[in-house]
Amino acid sequence: MDYYKAFPFYMGYGQQWNTPVFTNEDRILEDMEYLQQMYPSYAKKYQGVINSVVDKVDYSGSFIYDQYPDKTTLMRMVQSIMVIIKTNEDKTEELTPSESIPWEEKEPWIRELVTVLMYNDIIKRRQRRG
Repeated sequence: MDYYKAFPFYMGYGQQWNTPVFTNEDRILEDMEYLQQMYPSYAKKYQGVINSVVDKVDYSGSFIYDQYPDKTTLMRMVQSIMVIIKTNEDKTEELTPSESIPWEEKEPWIRELVTVLMYNDIIKRRQRRG
């Protein structure tokens, strides 16, 4: 039996009373947005920068909506996000000089985190656009 097609009897009442019945994709997007609210502080800070960069390339016919987006272009987007993050880090270090981890040590894991967050954002936008 296919459990994804079967649903409890009370789920059928939604159509009868014209109440919205959520699709599986809607629930996945809601779960993603809820879990994004629980990101660590660094991830939340970087997500704002990522959203602003991806917003600039989010238009009809954009390469992010291609079936297979170009990896080189996506890596260039990550590089541009890293430049913005580094300038923001430099500004905060000037304001609050303290002993912190040097950029050269943080950069590899920040790059990986930014890459994953950016791909996640693009996937979410692709699902919404449908």
